Amino acid sequence: MGSGIRVRKWAFAGVAAAGMACGAAPPPGPPAPAPPDAPPSGVTPAPARPPEAAAPSAASAAAVAPPPAAPPEFSVPPNTAVLHIGDSFALAGFAQALRPRMEAHRVRYAVKAETSSYTVTWASRMELLVANYQPDLVIISLGANEVENVNPPAHAGAVRRIVKAIGGRPCVWVSPPLWRKDTGIIDVIRTNSAPCRFFDSDALVPGPLPRKKDKIHPNEVGGARWADAFWAWLMAEHLPPGEGEGGEATKRSPWALRPSPPEEHRSRAQPPESALQQSEPAAARQVERL
Repeated sequence: MGSGIRVRKWAFAGVAAAGMACGAAPPPGPPAPAPPDAPPSGVTPAPARPPEAAAPSAASAAAVAPPPAAPPEFSVPPNTAVLHIGDSFALAGFAQALRPRMEAHRVRYAVKAETSSYTVTWASRMELLVANYQPDLVIISLGANEVENVNPPAHAGAVRRIVKAIGGRPCVWVSPPLWRKDTGIIDVIRTNSAPCRFFDSDALVPGPLPRKKDKIHPNEVGGARWADAFWAWLMAEHLPPGEGEGGEATKRSPWALRPSPPEEHRSRAQPPESALQQSEPAAARQVERL
């Protein structure tokens, strides 16, 4: 009888364990989604729509903005004529450094320079020189021998006579790079050389220039640096073909230059226009007080 009781206990424990195991099993999960219906036979499904790109930000738009247009490259027709007159400074490495640039553009570059010559020397020669060479551009390198002149205003007439003989052709008066303070000839040239353009060497050429043993004339390196600055200025001031208004653009010289700014021919003794404009209200207020 005792063995029968033990058998029943073991049977009861087995049934209980089986029931606990069944009760511990996790509940069944949700049913798997049904596969999408296949398109009918003969029908091509529409392609998936790509995601829309985000609008570019202002910073990225600026980053991809096209660069500003480069200025037109300098060019002149072949066989134009440039007449260059001057004193010994024209031959102090300046004309020598300009020549290869002129020849690269197939320019007939004529240099007429004399040592110890003055504005009054050339005033009586210019008309004949211009008639003989018929230049498209005239470059004038005069004034170095008049730096110490005791009466510079007396040379204003010679400056105007040289300019008048050029006859409206494009022209540039190149002042000498000074080695000492002048007595006023540079200002006389500056204020009397219009409508020629005025290239202020002291203001536009990086200095000091290397000079020869006389400490006056630029040496080869100094003359080349002077010519580099002048050529860069000439290219910047050149009026490209077709730029302008009306029929004037087609009639002008291939070496035409931009109009000179007002301050280019203003005396160094005269205050700049901005200073004059600022002084006018102050003067008016002073009058009101009186």
